[in-house]
Amino acid sequence: MNLFGKVVSFSRGKLNNDTQRVTAWQNEAVEYTSAFVTNIHNKIANEITKVEFNHVKYKKSDVGSDTLISMAGSDLDEVLNWSSKGEHNSMEFWQKVIKKLLCTRYVDLYPIFDSETGDLLDLLFANDKKEYKPEELVRLISPFYINEDTSILDNALASIQTKLEQGKLRGLLKINAFLDIDNTQEYREKALTTIKNMQEGSSYNGLTPVDNKTEIVELKKDYSVLNKDEIDLIKSELLTGYFMNENILLGTATQEQQIYFYNSTIIPLLIQLEKELTYKLISTNRRRVVKDNLYYERIIVDNQLFKFATLKELIDLYHENINAPIFTQNQLLVKMGEQPIEGGDIYVTNLNAVAVKNLSDLQGNRKDVTSTDETNNQ
Repeated sequence: MNLFGKVVSFSRGKLNNDTQRVTAWQNEAVEYTSAFVTNIHNKIANEITKVEFNHVKYKKSDVGSDTLISMAGSDLDEVLNWSSKGEHNSMEFWQKVIKKLLCTRYVDLYPIFDSETGDLLDLLFANDKKEYKPEELVRLISPFYINEDTSILDNALASIQTKLEQGKLRGLLKINAFLDIDNTQEYREKALTTIKNMQEGSSYNGLTPVDNKTEIVELKKDYSVLNKDEIDLIKSELLTGYFMNENILLGTATQEQQIYFYNSTIIPLLIQLEKELTYKLISTNRRRVVKDNLYYERIIVDNQLFKFATLKELIDLYHENINAPIFTQNQLLVKMGEQPIEGGDIYVTNLNAVAVKNLSDLQGNRKDVTSTDETNNQ
């Protein structure tokens, strides 16, 4: 019974995916919870849209690491990063993908290829009314679901419900009825009818008529809004479910809080995007590392850390490296999200650095250490 606008019942899995409301909840708890969940989902989705999808080709090497060649401007680059994919723009598309992953078990995307060239033309949300073969779809599985029917959010909401219910009794209603132990159903029906009439009567201006034998005894006042403890409870349960600290939403998170959030929430989403897009959008011959292939291709999600850094962190970095060559090396400029410059394709090292293939090659190079000493130290 919800006499004073508090949460009193909850049905798991009944979350409205569009409004983020639990249909059995009402009033203040619903408004606050749904707004807070929406803020969390927006934060996660916005962080994901900062990344770029890099279509790259690796050249196999027999003597070292395989070298990477950018394929910027390819059909995959055009569709994944630039085309609208059925929405207003690419950013809106990826925001919707992530928000759906937060609310549903999986999201199916339907790639459209050119029948003659095999180039990727578009990537759209799959039509729910149409049947597809599994190999025709890019299927993204939500990491926020514990099983097929229960999400992290479901568990968080259930926990909130249980804890709020512990203090749900706001008052006693004395009604004009006799409690017959042998016939409690009749008493219950009369009580529920009385309360229903009171609720309907008070819906206009907050006042309700009662007979002269009906009495309401309040056990707690100030129930028109959520109190601080209830707000803190809702925040704690929801944030914990998404491995977040409230400072993440406020923009005041510490480095440790940021790292924990990205490692626990953002990185799993990015890894899945990399693997599934590579597997479904790049043909087997172009993707696999086989004996006869000199090259193989991948889609890499570029999660440049500088895009996620706070202004204070960027200022501190620039201040500490004002005399360092980070602003003249293209490799570092790209990592910072800056554009490469002409003449910036250089490698900078100090004069004491020595290129060796084996550690034993360093023996005897230092005057104060004998070859025997160096060998023993190894």
